[in-house]
Amino acid sequence: MEAPATGVKKHLPNIASCVRIFGTLALPFLMWDKWEINVGKFTNVPFIWIIVFLFLVFTDKVDGTLARKLHAESELGANLDALGDALVLVVGGLCVFLKFIKGKINPEWLFWLYVAIMALCVANKVLVLLLTKKFHGKGNMLHSYPQKLFALACFIAVAVWAFLRDLPLWSILILLAINIYATIDECLYVARSADYDVDFKGHGFEQYSLKK
Repeated sequence: MEAPATGVKKHLPNIASCVRIFGTLALPFLMWDKWEINVGKFTNVPFIWIIVFLFLVFTDKVDGTLARKLHAESELGANLDALGDALVLVVGGLCVFLKFIKGKINPEWLFWLYVAIMALCVANKVLVLLLTKKFHGKGNMLHSYPQKLFALACFIAVAVWAFLRDLPLWSILILLAINIYATIDECLYVARSADYDVDFKGHGFEQYSLKK
């Protein structure tokens, strides 16, 4: 087994997370109209904003890979990674709603439907956290494959919404379906598992011991 990284190397994963965090704060300043281009039938595509957003999403893969290869995992790194992910989604989503699709969601009830669905997605994650705390005394999220798929789908959705400058109902429903599946999968594991493993991959991917 390789020895854990030392010196500057052991901080590289956290540096990647910090790049994502501070880079996310720059997203609202990259929404200049003069940086928008036309791509075929798609007009006013915020090209620069999308490229930077996708780069920030890519750093999520970088910090985790570095941490594992350098054996530099830490609680601080995990917290920075989670903070970075949340910021990218929240700030990216706000940019989409407040700039790229502002005033384009009609009728008004459709807008509130979108808001309700997104609120449900957040509520589902809170439910998993509460159950994890109740059954295992922990308050962190699982890293299951369905959960990772949902996070990836959210990142892709934000980029697609920015490109289309629209919020198709089908994209929201896909996110909702993945979210509900991931929530059910994780709730069953948390309630039935004898030993809690934050890296549980999900039902059908990994076996686990049931409570007696």
